[in-house]
Amino acid sequence: MFWAFVVLMITIQCGLCDKVSPKPGLKLFREDYKSVEETCLAVGFVRNNCTEPNYRMIAFDVRLKEDKRNLADKARVVFETVDLNEGLGHNASTGIFTARSNGIYVFDWTTLAWTGQYAFTSLVVNNQLKSWIYCSGGQMYLPCSKMTIVKLRKEDKVWIGVYQGPANIHRHYTSFSGYKL
Repeated sequence: MFWAFVVLMITIQCGLCDKVSPKPGLKLFREDYKSVEETCLAVGFVRNNCTEPNYRMIAFDVRLKEDKRNLADKARVVFETVDLNEGLGHNASTGIFTARSNGIYVFDWTTLAWTGQYAFTSLVVNNQLKSWIYCSGGQMYLPCSKMTIVKLRKEDKVWIGVYQGPANIHRHYTSFSGYKL
């Protein structure tokens, strides 16, 4: 009985020694998986629920590249500099965030009006004004901020717009961000 056990143990150990895992290391696997996942999402091909936007982090943080002068009523403020765009919801060329899935979203924006100028801006959801701030650039620079929580459906469009023009917005301290709860 004892010798049968010893022979069994030697057989198991020798069998394991010869096997070399063909699988890559965990770090390499994560890098490869992330690049494949991002490519599939970018072209609109999603293979399973693990890569659906419902299961991904959705968050963005953008800011102005240039000052915005004399923006008219209903003009969209386009934030060209993207610091974060998880879930690929924000379009830097249009300034529009598109909800990738249903849910509760939090949006925050800050504007800085030029001294002696004004900036009336609003969070716009599907062409409807949802939340507003009035920023007056009096004798000194004072940034104005607003946070709004909204319930969105997949494909809803969100942006910052001017609700009373002209708006004159300084690029410094002006930003727009959002995330899904």
